[in-house]
Amino acid sequence: MAQYTGSSAAILSNYDEVLKTFYLPAIQEQLNNETVLSSQIDTNEEDVSGKNATIQCHYGRTKGTGARADGGPLPTADYQKFKTCTVPMKYNYGRVTFSGPTIAATRDEKGSYARVIDTEIAGCVTDLRKEVNRQLWGCGGGIIGRNLADYTTDGQTFQKKYRGNARGPDAFGSTFGGKYVEENAGCVAVVLTGTTTITAATVDTTDMAVTAVDSTTSTDSDDVTSTDPSVTEAAGTFYVRPASLVTITSGSSAGAWRLEMMGLRGIITNTDLDEILLVNDASGGTDGLSSPNDPLQGLDVSTYAWFKALVSTHSSGRYQGQRALSLDMMQQMFDKVEIKAGKDYGPNMIMTTHAIRREYLELMQADRRNVNTMTLDGGWKALDFNGIPLMVDPDAIDGEMYFLTTKDLQIYRMSDYDWMTKDGAILSRISGYDAYEAVLFRYAEMGAKRRNSQGVICDIAYDSDR
Repeated sequence: MAQYTGSSAAILSNYDEVLKTFYLPAIQEQLNNETVLSSQIDTNEEDVSGKNATIQCHYGRTKGTGARADGGPLPTADYQKFKTCTVPMKYNYGRVTFSGPTIAATRDEKGSYARVIDTEIAGCVTDLRKEVNRQLWGCGGGIIGRNLADYTTDGQTFQKKYRGNARGPDAFGSTFGGKYVEENAGCVAVVLTGTTTITAATVDTTDMAVTAVDSTTSTDSDDVTSTDPSVTEAAGTFYVRPASLVTITSGSSAGAWRLEMMGLRGIITNTDLDEILLVNDASGGTDGLSSPNDPLQGLDVSTYAWFKALVSTHSSGRYQGQRALSLDMMQQMFDKVEIKAGKDYGPNMIMTTHAIRREYLELMQADRRNVNTMTLDGGWKALDFNGIPLMVDPDAIDGEMYFLTTKDLQIYRMSDYDWMTKDGAILSRISGYDAYEAVLFRYAEMGAKRRNSQGVICDIAYDSDR
């Protein structure tokens, strides 16, 4: 019988770091576990039926109103316009395994400063929450970065998460780097040529183990050391979370490539989702995957023009240049969203990166204005803009500022974070081994009740966080 090696498990040999030897007297937290965006979006379980949530979009008024002459015919009766759309559930998991000797060796504080079960389970919960928060900034495809140039050895440099498909450095890639590429995490390479469908030939199934991310060695982008599967870069090599992007052909159903939860990049845009998967037309146009078309929640923007967010880009098109942030630019987007959403309804929150927040603070200081601060529920701190909070999230997309009407965004949930306990316990014995496992899951998806009450300012110039 093969030996249980548990390469991803907390077996005794892998857990030496936390055993009581000559290491630090406690495990020191080295990760930023903030999940700002996910904490600000309400959850909804009432509108979930089966594997989908249903949203009734009210998009049109009755035409049965109007002024008429004395004695003239009354207006022709009409009706309110509604369109039903669906939000399919997405499934996220976290899995931990333990060997019997490890559990025995860490059963009390004399054996370890961290009991293996408590530490691994608590860590799995935190890590899955962090993973979900990162997903809530994406578009469902698991994209975490793009290769900056041809590579043949380890020590790659990374470019912006979303940009045109042309190769080589550009203004955005220079300060982006491997933001979503974390040490001890994995990814796979995806090569996409033009706007072809994603086939098995373009998806490399080799899981690249990222061993180091150093954001201090270069002024251009992060240096990332990984096991290199030697994929030859074509029009562009992108990196995605393992198993989060699947093969699709012309016969695939819409959304087949999206296994992750939907995020703001997919909701707050004015295109369909396939047009921002790995490619974005260099001229700012609407080229997408040749097939299949993939509209958000089944509503194609070419048919339902009202199902678009408000997007402010560089004059040459999205990702085609950078521009300085201005207070007038922010006020214009605030006004556009308020006109669509309604006064005192939206926008009710602005979210961006730390770097863009600094740009805002510099503007206020240059204009000799005081910046008030706000404390939100949960203890979150924010700056004030027009009476609404301006918040930062470590997972936010660089160069962009989002004006949110959070009441029109919801996380539709079939199941909250929970442990698989159908067999009666969280810990289940792995058959044939002195080992146990626990599986955490969550079935949920973020959806938009209204898309035109959300806005984003793109292509903002900023100084690097380094």
